[in-house]
Amino acid sequence: MFRSTLFFIIAAACVLAASTAARASLNPYTEEFTADSANWRDSTGLSPLAWSATGGPDSSSYASTSFNFLTSAPNATPPIMRAQDEFNSSGNAFVGNWITDGVNQLSVDVRHNAPTPLTFFTRMASPVNFPGVAAVNFVPVIPNTWTTLIFPIVPGNPQFVFEGPPATFSSVFSSVGHLQVGVMVPAALAGFDQSFTFDVDKASIT
Repeated sequence: MFRSTLFFIIAAACVLAASTAARASLNPYTEEFTADSANWRDSTGLSPLAWSATGGPDSSSYASTSFNFLTSAPNATPPIMRAQDEFNSSGNAFVGNWITDGVNQLSVDVRHNAPTPLTFFTRMASPVNFPGVAAVNFVPVIPNTWTTLIFPIVPGNPQFVFEGPPATFSSVFSSVGHLQVGVMVPAALAGFDQSFTFDVDKASIT
C-alpha cells in the first residue's frame, strides 16, 4: 500500500509506546556526527554507518553507508539509513512527542553517487514502527551533490504519505521513535548489482 501510494503522489507532484510519548525530543537539535556515526545504522539496522571526519556539506564530518539495488523492485521504498530509539541514535534526541515539543520542521543533508537522480524520503514512525508516515522530497537529488531536504512538520503537508487509515498526523507525531532516510528505487537501478554510497549530515528538528 505504501509503495503504490508513494509512487502515485510522487508522480502527481512531479507533473505507540507510553514511555516514548512522555519523553521530550531535544528541540531544536542538529546531528552533525562530530565524533562518530552517533549510533545511526544501515538499511538492515545491523551495522553502524561509516564515519568520515571531513567532506560534509561544510567540509566537516558526516556519516555514510552503501546500498545495493539488486533485490529491489521498481518503485520500492527501502529505508537506507536508520536513527531509532532501540539503537539510541543521536542519544535519542529525535525520540518523543513532536507535537507538544513544538517540532515544526525536519531537515537533513544527503548525498549519493548513483548514476541517476534519486527521489529521497524521510520516514517517521512509532517505536514499534507503526503507525508511520513518509515525507517525500519531490525534487530528485542529483548525484555527487550535497542537498538539503526540508520537510515541514505540519498537518496537511502534501509531502506526507501516511501508512494506512489508522495513521494520522497526531498518531504518528505524538510518539516518534524511528527516523529513517530512504529513496524510491528507479526502474533503471532495480535489480542492478552495484553498491552505491549514501551520505547524511545535519539531520535537524526545529
